[in-house]
Amino acid sequence: MLFCDTCGTETRDLEDLAVFASQLSAAGIRARIQFASIPTDLGRNLQFDLARYLTDRLPGPGDHVVLLASHRLTDAKLVALRRLSGDATRCTAFGTYPTRQAAIGLRAKLSYVFGSEPELHDLTNDGWSGGAGSRGPVFGMPRRGKVPARPRLLLVEPDLADPREAAGVVALALSQRLQVTILTNGRAKRGWQTTNGTEVPVFHYGEVLPVDLAERVDICATFTPLLGNYRLQCLVANLGRSGVPLLDATPGHAIASDLELFVRAPVDTVTLAPFLEAEILPNRAEIGRRTAGSRTAACFAPEVALPDLGTPAPDAPADPIAPLAFVPTNGIGLGHAQRCALVAGEIASDTKPVFAAFPSCTRLVKSYGFDVMPMISRSDAHRQSFENDLVNYVRLRALTAGGRSLVFDGGYVFDSIYRTILENRLRGIWIRRGLWQPAQDNSVALDREKVFARVIVPLEAFAELNTRYSHGDHVREVGPVVRRTTLSARERDTLRASLAARYGLDFDHLVVSLLGGGIAADRSAQIQALCGMTEPRSDVLHLVVLWPGARQEPGWFGWRRTRVVRTDRAGILLAAADLCVAAAGYNLFHEVLYNRTPAIFLPQTGAFMDDQNARARAASERGLASVVEPNELMRLERELNRFLSRGEAEATAARLARIDLPEPGNRAAARAIEEVHDDDHGLLDDTGARHAAPRR
Repeated sequence: MLFCDTCGTETRDLEDLAVFASQLSAAGIRARIQFASIPTDLGRNLQFDLARYLTDRLPGPGDHVVLLASHRLTDAKLVALRRLSGDATRCTAFGTYPTRQAAIGLRAKLSYVFGSEPELHDLTNDGWSGGAGSRGPVFGMPRRGKVPARPRLLLVEPDLADPREAAGVVALALSQRLQVTILTNGRAKRGWQTTNGTEVPVFHYGEVLPVDLAERVDICATFTPLLGNYRLQCLVANLGRSGVPLLDATPGHAIASDLELFVRAPVDTVTLAPFLEAEILPNRAEIGRRTAGSRTAACFAPEVALPDLGTPAPDAPADPIAPLAFVPTNGIGLGHAQRCALVAGEIASDTKPVFAAFPSCTRLVKSYGFDVMPMISRSDAHRQSFENDLVNYVRLRALTAGGRSLVFDGGYVFDSIYRTILENRLRGIWIRRGLWQPAQDNSVALDREKVFARVIVPLEAFAELNTRYSHGDHVREVGPVVRRTTLSARERDTLRASLAARYGLDFDHLVVSLLGGGIAADRSAQIQALCGMTEPRSDVLHLVVLWPGARQEPGWFGWRRTRVVRTDRAGILLAAADLCVAAAGYNLFHEVLYNRTPAIFLPQTGAFMDDQNARARAASERGLASVVEPNELMRLERELNRFLSRGEAEATAARLARIDLPEPGNRAAARAIEEVHDDDHGLLDDTGARHAAPRR
């Protein structure tokens, strides 16, 4: 096994180490990094970069230690290496050594640690412009993905703060012949998206590793030098070996002077567009052949650039049936998991979907007949808010290795989802329900849309509730995804009779309350109030329905006319009810409508939730339900009596029976997934979403 480390002490040195390990992994060389050698105060992106390579074992006989930035070896690092070197006897060190004496001194120190003479490799004169060398060995691997008909252009650090340059980027993005992506630093990305939004995909350096970004590039134009930027140098190595046309758009064209695989190009984005049209696009295939066959590209081969660091592992045989993974977030209840299960149940391809789900969702998913890999929920025991997602990231990578597609249902695209799609070259599919609250900031979620080949939007039942948050031919709208439970009159009577027998209570009115699990907002007061309102009525059975894992209060169990039911299949109780008192989340709202159940909605109002007030009001304005604010307990009692004693439940049921609702989108959503997953020609490959041009 190869153990990698750096003698540098800066954050950038650890970033270089992560890049180096990812390049080795792409070359089929198994690389590991000792957990004990990594500081504990790293940023989130770097923790995710390193997570899959960490190990707590020491090197054993036959293992090999590789050091980056060895010229910056300190006494403290020397002591750490002595402690962590284990039984390894072989060491290879990369660095820049200004004098022969410096190399001799370093060799002596490392010989003391490892008990044998190390192999030193001087990167001072490795061919990069300026003669200062790179920060690590530069090598690359040809990409694996297919090239789409509409080539993807990567612009590396254009001057986005210059209005003229920014206008040139917009003009390029408007082209129907190119898909434009920007690679820049974090500050420039934030500035661009503040002004222009997220419709042009932008990566900052720290959010994507070079080997993963290379899979999404067919032409690359760099406006910044490569000197000293190991991440960018490795990206160039991957692209060069893949035969991607590389354009030097820097002043003076110093890169093209040193590396013959670069083509001199205009140094501004405005004149780059006609140059691409006239010179690059018509000759892209020939330029690519020259690039891949160049002397520099040959030097980027691992067997040339790396001094016998290991033997690449052969590719594993392809699975004839590529897995299709569904990953619902846990959200507030079971809505995301239920929506995924309903769609997965409509998949008609030979691939049986598999799930990765949180503990609160696994029982529901299994009840639909799907295998589930458990994920880790966030806990107060975690020191960092994203620590559970680090574990989920490692698990998801393992689950989807060798797979083809990942379907995510949720509002926020977690790092684990984002990186798994990128790093496992998956075709990402995002089931994204809308109706976000006006004050919500969803810029991060929309920015991460760029890694999805398709976005499926289950629409709301009423047109005024549907808002488009992104545009492009990768967005597919379908009807409401809803679980419908149909009971005949006989089945309904039988179920109600069995409830009466089970609980020893005769009733004329079945009232079901589904107010959530107390996570988005505490609804215990409203439930307790409902228990008190139904208690004097001998004609009512009140069921407090909770999903498994939801909070419950001891006081709910002391009422004669109320029973607490834990279930993830509330739909059958809903279909048998005379009245439902419920929150107005997407799934429950549409089940009420499609099952034609009269309802009083008490919307949840958490800042991170969808706009349940708008949804409930739309039904109320049509006479299909009533809306009560959570603090209006006296009005809730009046509405309850109006529905049960004054005929409003029957009148509402009659209006529900007459209303025309959109055709459910369960099957349409499944077809949209199958189109991506079953595409064997790469027309919708793992190369990213096809975005509409920015609107100006």
